[in-house]
Amino acid sequence: MNRKGLLLLILSIIIAVSTIWLNSFWLSYKGLVSENDEKQIDYYLSDFSLLQTSNTGEMKYYLQGQHLTHKNSTGGSEIFHPTIQTHDHDGTQLFIQATKAFQEKSTSNIELSGNVLIQKNNMSKRDSEQNVPKLSFKLETENLIFNPVKREISTDANISLTTQDGLLTGTGLRSKLDQQELRILSNVHAKFDPNP
Repeated sequence: MNRKGLLLLILSIIIAVSTIWLNSFWLSYKGLVSENDEKQIDYYLSDFSLLQTSNTGEMKYYLQGQHLTHKNSTGGSEIFHPTIQTHDHDGTQLFIQATKAFQEKSTSNIELSGNVLIQKNNMSKRDSEQNVPKLSFKLETENLIFNPVKREISTDANISLTTQDGLLTGTGLRSKLDQQELRILSNVHAKFDPNP
């Protein structure tokens, strides 16, 4: 009886040491352990909206989205289904939508990707009485960079610009929102509908 108890004790110690060793080996496995420099999420927002203002209180841009994840080590944010509202040189509202966006820091460029759409609606007095916005332009591309500080947009991807007068397509775009400047870089094709 004494030998059975001693044997059981030795067997229990062997099982405990084996379990500890196996657990230690499992945790040290590189694919399952977070390394020190791995980018960890420090907060997460769902159905959120953020307002960026200047020192004078003027709205720079208004951002809303389905989800936002912020990474502690880099300070970067990933945004799912973002909508950015800002204004053009004439004060008219611009809406920028995409599938996903990434911003490295709170004051850096916002990189939008996946079905990027920029839309500007003009409302004349007659339209505003009927509450019907009139499309000024619609720009579509696959990715776009929005600089909220310089208020510039740019892309190297193919673009499609639809206005009341027709359609412009091309590759690459540079635009300053505070000026009436829009440059399509290459492969420009235009199709205009004559007004009667």
